[in-house]
Amino acid sequence: MTAPAVFVDAWGWVALAIQRDPAHRRASAWWAANTDHGGTLVTSPMVVAEAVTRIRYDFGWRQAAVLDEHVDILVDGGLVEMAYVGSTIWQDARAWFRRFDDQRFSMVECTSFAIMAARGIREALTADQHFATAGFVPLGAA
Repeated sequence: MTAPAVFVDAWGWVALAIQRDPAHRRASAWWAANTDHGGTLVTSPMVVAEAVTRIRYDFGWRQAAVLDEHVDILVDGGLVEMAYVGSTIWQDARAWFRRFDDQRFSMVECTSFAIMAARGIREALTADQHFATAGFVPLGAA
């Protein structure tokens, strides 16, 4: 049986890419244990942009460029599916943003929630508790 799809959030990309990140071991262990079971890994350009920008600011251009290139390789190789944000997902993201007006969700998070809901994805490689608040399972939560 094929494993269910998992959404890779910026937290996951940063934790995987940066060995000094406190979550690197945890994220790397999850990746090693789960990427060869036939499940789909999904991310979005907005999430990758957020991760690359974070790495650029915190660790420098070279490490950000390495992550950007690795994501391209994973997408081109079919291991990760890039979910683009079209008008339907964008409108759904705006609805998530409005529905949770008591939360500090970013619009990037809301686009992730909209993608996950549209595709029936329940789990995300993230420790961001906003995913739990929105009803998803953050796999990186300690």
